[in-house]
Amino acid sequence: MRDYLAAIFKKPEDAGHHGVKGMRWGIVRSDAQISNDTQKRHSSGEKVTPSAKAKAAVAHPTHNPDGSETSATRYARLSEQVKAGNTGVMSEPDLRFFNARTEALAKVNKLNEKNPSWLTSTSKKVLQQAAQNTMQSIADGVAKKYISGPLLEALPDASALRKN
Repeated sequence: MRDYLAAIFKKPEDAGHHGVKGMRWGIVRSDAQISNDTQKRHSSGEKVTPSAKAKAAVAHPTHNPDGSETSATRYARLSEQVKAGNTGVMSEPDLRFFNARTEALAKVNKLNEKNPSWLTSTSKKVLQQAAQNTMQSIADGVAKKYISGPLLEALPDASALRKN
């Protein structure tokens, strides 16, 4: 019988450990337990990788350090009031804030919008202008050669006009 483990792991150090330190099968810890364990590990100097839930909490805080709600949270709350049709109960500062933020977001969205037809319409305008300029220069050349030249020569004092 072959030793399959020997075929997979050439050295004992090659066998890796998979899992979280202190993890037990079938035991689910609460958020408070995880938080306490993380704080203990962090205070002991151990490197702590934040969980996805912790990253989300840090990435989108709902309140400022002084306890007031963040601008994004305030706007979300006011948006819900507007969608529910409760604009009559909004205060004057809330209305001003909501309107200013809505206008600012609309401007940012307009700057970031992708308009694939922009290149087509701009190219069309540039080509039309170039064609118009070319046609104008051709018309000017034809007029000078076939109209101005014969008219000047037909005049009795053509040599005097050409010198001036």
